[in-house]
Amino acid sequence: MTKIIFALAVSVLMASCAFAGGLEVTTLVETQGQSDTGLLLNASDTLKAEYFPEGKMLSQILAFWVKVGDNGILFDTGLRAGNIPAELAKNGVSPENVKMILLTHLHGDHYGGLVNSEGKASFPNAEVYVSKPEYDYWVNELKNEGVISALNMYRVNQFAFGDEVVAGVRAIDTAGHTPGHVSFLAESGGEKIIIAGDIMHFQTIQLPHPDVAVKYDVDPVKAVQSRKFLLDYAAWKNIPVAGMHIMTPGIISVTKSGEGYVKQ
Repeated sequence: MTKIIFALAVSVLMASCAFAGGLEVTTLVETQGQSDTGLLLNASDTLKAEYFPEGKMLSQILAFWVKVGDNGILFDTGLRAGNIPAELAKNGVSPENVKMILLTHLHGDHYGGLVNSEGKASFPNAEVYVSKPEYDYWVNELKNEGVISALNMYRVNQFAFGDEVVAGVRAIDTAGHTPGHVSFLAESGGEKIIIAGDIMHFQTIQLPHPDVAVKYDVDPVKAVQSRKFLLDYAAWKNIPVAGMHIMTPGIISVTKSGEGYVKQ
């Protein structure tokens, strides 16, 4: 039976259930809070009021620790000097024992946790994996100092869309939110889960209305296309989706419903 562990920032909740057999998935919560509906694009005031009558949306930042075969993999790292190392420690994983970090993209709430409060590497023995288009965008095009400084603390491996990044984990092209945004299909023992990154930020509205984008999207049109592509695939193949902004526990299964999707 699959072991699913939800590690919360304030308290630790542990649960086991038949979910994505053969994989052990630990949900790590960096922060929880609220966001303003002004972040939404392609949504009328009427639509916003229908889903969020008070003008506020629940939001959070997640990361995931996934056992794929014999490998423990950290997917994204939360914020700089954030809670993710402590969340891992609650589940018996020390920062020194993290060997592989796969990044969905290079926004600060996904790569920031590479750096601790002392300005040093949070995971000193880890190698970092990032898609080549994402690396090129932030490092070579934007020359983002925060990204460059954080990545320089690690051995960085670049990969292409479609590559098997590490054993049992393949990269899916979900560019749009950022130019090199990637989701990961993890498989062990014939069971699968998709680590979807920022394919959605606010599932309450973006599941039924996938055309709704957010101001964080570098290319909103492409972000919408990638969301529909990935959710279509997940619904068709009946694969659970873990997202960094999906509400706790951060993992859902979806089915098609009209022009959108519903959570199973």
